[in-house]
Amino acid sequence: MKKDVDLLIVHAIVVTMDSQGSILRDGALAIDRGLIVELGGDAEISTRYEAREVIDASDALVMPGLINTHTHLATTMFRGLAEDLPLDSWLSKVWAYESAMVDARTVGLASRAGILELIMGGVTCAVDMYWHPKVTAEVAKKAGFRLAVGPVFMEGEGRPDRLSPAERESLAREFAETYSGDDLILPMLMPHGTCTDSPELLASVRKLADELDLGVNLHCAETAGERRAVLARYGRTPVRLLADLGYLQERCILAHCVHVDEEEIALLAGGAAVSHNPMSNLKLASGIAPLATMAKAGVRLTIGTDGAQSGNDLNMWLALRLCAALQKCQNADTTLFKAEDVVRMATVEAAKAMGLGDKIGSLEKGKVADIIVIGLDAPHLAPLYDVYAQLLYAVGREDVKTVLVGGKVVMRDRRVTTMDQVESVADLRRLSAEVLAAASGR
Repeated sequence: MKKDVDLLIVHAIVVTMDSQGSILRDGALAIDRGLIVELGGDAEISTRYEAREVIDASDALVMPGLINTHTHLATTMFRGLAEDLPLDSWLSKVWAYESAMVDARTVGLASRAGILELIMGGVTCAVDMYWHPKVTAEVAKKAGFRLAVGPVFMEGEGRPDRLSPAERESLAREFAETYSGDDLILPMLMPHGTCTDSPELLASVRKLADELDLGVNLHCAETAGERRAVLARYGRTPVRLLADLGYLQERCILAHCVHVDEEEIALLAGGAAVSHNPMSNLKLASGIAPLATMAKAGVRLTIGTDGAQSGNDLNMWLALRLCAALQKCQNADTTLFKAEDVVRMATVEAAKAMGLGDKIGSLEKGKVADIIVIGLDAPHLAPLYDVYAQLLYAVGREDVKTVLVGGKVVMRDRRVTTMDQVESVADLRRLSAEVLAAASGR
């Protein structure tokens, strides 16, 4: 007798991203209660299981959903507003608009659009750093999207929520308690970075993260100017300062790490993960991170898009492609960053960096069913010789047909089922009129 399950995905090329890099050329998956019950050959799985819903993935590829390890979702409201400016001027402009526009309402509308964009691009999980994190968390839950998020800790004038340090710590404790054990929300702490936070604040956040058993995400060594400023102010570079403060450990994700030397890279290899954001780094002329040296040293590498205010879109496929091509060219070595390794950075390695390696990032029995189905019928995807090369250099977000998070279909045949795309885009356009009104007053 066949076993009943919630869902079967059949007739698929299954790219598991497991430790052996297994690919099932005529494969299938059985999914029940959000978990992968079994995967294997199509004939075997179809014989053993019967499902309430069946997804026929003929002429399609099935793989783990992509994981974006660094973004600022609600900055979709500022997309294209600050362009072609030196970084200092760009930051000043963006922070001024944030001060005028960011509140719970605008974050809710803008983060909804950002999550919609990610889902439609085949992303099933992201690490988000922005103000009003509870609002974004609730938007993500309603959308059925997996999100690591939490309070931002930042000193100075650029704090749109205007919370005191005591209020911010209280918010962090409440946030961690509210989402402890949540199916979709992973609480984290988000100190902004060494250039905006004092060592004293960073030390207190590290202590709080240890107490609450939470991961942390922060900016690090994004620009040469940041490195110089932190060194002049504290006598240590960003990486060395974070090392002294106990940050360089598992469940710490450092965004960027563009300007680091070999000694700092050795420190990073001790545990912290790096989120490489190539599009943002290129567009803001921040530089190209020395990923080849990091990889050789054993640094854990992941990939992010940054926010839509800097890289303009949240296209992880572009970020993957840039990651590989830039390192090959910069190092004049075509053997670097093989396609499979780069795809792993955006799946299983990202999951490990978040502390979720036992749950997501690969398609294996017992893991959560965060899955994307990529159609292979487009001209730019034929023929298919090397699956990983196709994923890295040919697949685009428009090729993602169906998306599952926790075994639930959140996009089917390019239509998001948990959100109203037309309404979301219309709301963002209406919000842009408010942003422009604020801009004209400056």
